[in-house]
Amino acid sequence: MGAEFYTLFSSSKGNSAFLRCGNDRILIDAGVSARSVGQALSCVGSSLSELSAIFITHEHSDHIKGLATITKKTDIPVFAPAACLPFLAERVADPSRLFPLASGRVVKVGGVAVCPVATPHDALGSVGFRILACGELIGYFTDIGHLSENVLRGLSGCSRVVIESNHDIFMLENGSYPYPLKRRILGSLGHLSNEECSRLLPHLAAHGTRSFILAHLSEENNRPAIAYESAEKALCSGGFGVLPEGDCRSEGVRLRIAPVSGICEL
Repeated sequence: MGAEFYTLFSSSKGNSAFLRCGNDRILIDAGVSARSVGQALSCVGSSLSELSAIFITHEHSDHIKGLATITKKTDIPVFAPAACLPFLAERVADPSRLFPLASGRVVKVGGVAVCPVATPHDALGSVGFRILACGELIGYFTDIGHLSENVLRGLSGCSRVVIESNHDIFMLENGSYPYPLKRRILGSLGHLSNEECSRLLPHLAAHGTRSFILAHLSEENNRPAIAYESAEKALCSGGFGVLPEGDCRSEGVRLRIAPVSGICEL
């Protein structure tokens, strides 16, 4: 059986994802309450007590909100960028269970190999993950200010990809956010727009990606239909047909939107 990967929560309010490969179970980020994470895991047949490890992308609250409580309830090892360990050490039950991540240095958890990849974001050592699980490469990259060479290398060759499609530029520029916040989001260390994300997808599809989840959509400055249409148009223009939901054919590309709260299988 191949690797199972799910987004559990995906928005500016909280992010979390789950990987299962055989007996290995990995949580990526814990940006909602421990109770909510536990409930979501139960929906995919797992639990907090079954986790092999937690991997943190960066220290912003929408990625670590539930971490302190989870570490009080369990003795799960937590892997996070080295630069944010002092910040996390003040917030977890047992700092001795924190382990540093360095970009490009693979961490093995059972039969899963997780390679952190530095991402351009205004955080302490922010990373995405290139994961080898059950013989398959999976990419998980959200909170990306721009498509850096590191990010492109990390995604290339992944058969399945979770990628940020945070905002529609027009909606953001004409929305209610204060000007400094708009500049931050649009900046090189902010978040990836629908337009930038969409331009990337045909390139990834040409290099073997067959399943995409668009993640971390802004509830204020984006809409699922807008992000989906932008991505679908780019893929079709690149010669890659998008399969209708539920279509099990091997030809074509699968494209889904991660819900704010709810399970989405990659």
